Amino acid sequence: MNKTLLFSLLLFCLLAIRPVLSQTKPVGYLEPRRSADIAASPWGVQSGDNQRVTLFERAGELGVKWTRFLAAWPVVESQKGQYDFTSIEEPVRAALAQGITPFVCLSNGNKLYSAAIPHPDPNWRLIYGVKPAPPILDEAAMEAWLRFVDAVVVRTRDRVTHWEIWNEPNHYGYWGAPPDAAAYGRLVRMTAARIRALQPSAVIIAGALAGLDPKFIAAFLEEDREGQVDVVSFHNYAALPEARIYFADETWAALRAHNPKLKLWQGECGYPSASSTKDFRGSSPWGRMVQAKWLLRQAIIDTYFMRCAVSNYFKLFDGGNRAERQERPELKPVDRLLGFPAEATGRRVRGTGVNEKCLLSNPDLNPKPAFYAYRNLTALFDGRYRAVDVPAGGLVRVVSPGQFAGVGEDDDAYPSVPLVAAFRTERGAALVAYWIPWQPQEYTPRPARIELRIPGMTFRKPVIVNPLDGSVRSLAVPRREGDTAVFPDLPMFDFPLMIAEREEVKISARRCVPEQDAIPLF
Repeated sequence: MNKTLLFSLLLFCLLAIRPVLSQTKPVGYLEPRRSADIAASPWGVQSGDNQRVTLFERAGELGVKWTRFLAAWPVVESQKGQYDFTSIEEPVRAALAQGITPFVCLSNGNKLYSAAIPHPDPNWRLIYGVKPAPPILDEAAMEAWLRFVDAVVVRTRDRVTHWEIWNEPNHYGYWGAPPDAAAYGRLVRMTAARIRALQPSAVIIAGALAGLDPKFIAAFLEEDREGQVDVVSFHNYAALPEARIYFADETWAALRAHNPKLKLWQGECGYPSASSTKDFRGSSPWGRMVQAKWLLRQAIIDTYFMRCAVSNYFKLFDGGNRAERQERPELKPVDRLLGFPAEATGRRVRGTGVNEKCLLSNPDLNPKPAFYAYRNLTALFDGRYRAVDVPAGGLVRVVSPGQFAGVGEDDDAYPSVPLVAAFRTERGAALVAYWIPWQPQEYTPRPARIELRIPGMTFRKPVIVNPLDGSVRSLAVPRREGDTAVFPDLPMFDFPLMIAEREEVKISARRCVPEQDAIPLF
């Protein structure tokens, strides 16, 4: 190549990137914040092991303000009439010491009082096991359950104010019998009455549903005749977290029909960083960066599109053994060819081994990229921000699709429509997140380039934040078109980038995320 041609090429490249480089420059990195230093936020994490109380120190480092764990009846009462509160008191103490509020789920059938009702499908039993039936099916078992509830509440009511009733009652594997919304509603009504009698100011959380099930919600709330329930919670595991948005309107209709003051919490969800995981498995591709991107997307989905007051990730750590293999029934020829099939939902193949949804690696407790991503989110986005309605659609114009082939004006169907979520503080400081809701990829070298239009919001000194690695860059003040702020040239990925006011962001000169986990934006 001759020198003249080479010079021309270099000049062309400089002119091509000049608009971008002139609008942005590095500012620094998000400064991590510990839980105790944050007044309030919607973010939570489940530790994964109540007995390893040192995990709550890592949760405090993560910057979350909520944690969920089970007060499992058969663990607390393994002998009739004798209660061991260690599995509750130690994690409560450890969480509160970090500035984290626990919400405790009273759950699980007890074989001392209830016999098992095995699921008829042997493959189901293989994956989920066989649990004792719920106490509501037997009068004597229910009396024993209420005594257990009394004992736990009396023991911890000076420290625990939030009580969740049962775990995934619409799932056979956790209810311990064919799901029955009316029976669960009666369990909630009777349990809530006992809690209120002992702790009138308690916050009662019901649901903890496996997935969003508006019909089940409406049915069990019919039993809440005294209006004891304050919060309905749900769990949602999906390859694309945006899928839950389809159930938002029907879910909120069920809540408002019962009590307009009800709140919605997302109490448990997560995505594995590897395919060889126990429990929810998702679909390919898997990867540590895939997990981090999924986490950021579900967090914004929960707090913006679902309007959840709490978004809790599952989980921080799993102490399982990778050498432990799932027992398999006799394999069919096709199974030997393609591998053991998932259960009916196509998502779960193991009940043993390691749950790779954890944010800390097993067994060394080293942070995965998702840990850093969540820590960056908690540092940037706390309880000061409230969701702001913006028009659906028309906010993003794709200038160049990058590696997201076909995304643009010609594609108007999910998941190829870019999403935008907007928040604002009481003082008017804006925060906007945007992304393309494709299946997350481990490696994204070529972002799409977009024009972003945000009506009704003002940016005085904007910065763009990459929550994966915490990097912060300045942005030119957007031009105004009427009441709309227009950012003419931004990158767009399969994870949320966030635009915030510089004065609202605590910035450090030091990178707090390993360099290999960085994704350059420009």
